[in-house]
Amino acid sequence: MSTHNKISETAARWFIRMQEASPDAPERSQFEAWLMQSPLHQQEYLSISHAWQGIDSVSELQSLAQAKQTDVFLKQNERKKTRQKLAGTVAGVVAAICIGWAGFHQYQVWQNTPTLQLASTTARAQLMTQTLDDGSRVTLNANSHIEIKFYRHQRHIDLLQGEAVFEVQHDPDRPFVVETNRLKVAVLGTRFAINKLQQLERISVDHGKVEVISKTGGTKIILHNNQVAELTAAGLQPRTNVTAQDYFKFISGTLVFNQAELAEIAETLSRYRPTPVTTDGLSKEKISAVVAIKDSNNFISTLPRIANIHIKQTTTGTLLETDPPSK
Repeated sequence: MSTHNKISETAARWFIRMQEASPDAPERSQFEAWLMQSPLHQQEYLSISHAWQGIDSVSELQSLAQAKQTDVFLKQNERKKTRQKLAGTVAGVVAAICIGWAGFHQYQVWQNTPTLQLASTTARAQLMTQTLDDGSRVTLNANSHIEIKFYRHQRHIDLLQGEAVFEVQHDPDRPFVVETNRLKVAVLGTRFAINKLQQLERISVDHGKVEVISKTGGTKIILHNNQVAELTAAGLQPRTNVTAQDYFKFISGTLVFNQAELAEIAETLSRYRPTPVTTDGLSKEKISAVVAIKDSNNFISTLPRIANIHIKQTTTGTLLETDPPSK
């Protein structure tokens, strides 16, 4: 193929790609760079643009090529011979793109068809450990819900409710991704935990390395061994002066609260009780405590001694109310 024909083919390819490219598409900068390399590039692209003026979309271009109507269109052009060569090039490009797109579409369908699909839910006070097809293990805390989908290119879990610990088998060809409605966590091989609460979400890494991305703010944090990060109303931030291993102890029947707000404590305790523990949302006190899950009733009864609250039993559960300030 001559140099001129190569430029014509490249110009044709750029013309087709630019018809559906968004204004901020990254490839536009590549196209503009190619266009400015030579006046011949500009001339060939302009020729194609003029030649195909009146065609509204790439789909029409495809139909034109498939229907072999190129000659009809070329007769309307003054530069018939040149356009015939160009039309053949463009038709070939269109055919290649159509075939390539069809093959790529089939590949995407094949790749995006799950090889494993299941859901797991635990009841209140129930703990469950499950080994997945790849050898990874998931431990669900009480009152939790996950949906699992494994693909050929990715292992994906949605944590819809509650808390889970993931022990991930290393597989560089299939990253392990866990998502909540506010967070995305991607790993290759590690052991980490995610706790999804109403007012915060916590990621704790026992060992390995994970990438945590806030879906709302776009903030990204890399966590390593024994590191913790939390997503709150203030955004995604690393949590210092805490030990990640504390947030795995629920597996052995122990809850660790590190400067936790009353709302976190109430929601956590509710996972293990037949009726929920709630708060009035007024307390701003921070509480640190180590609690045996089996002794959670005793812990609740001691809360008025360590926080400015009182306990009210209702028909629907236990309410932790903030005491009014003394006059």
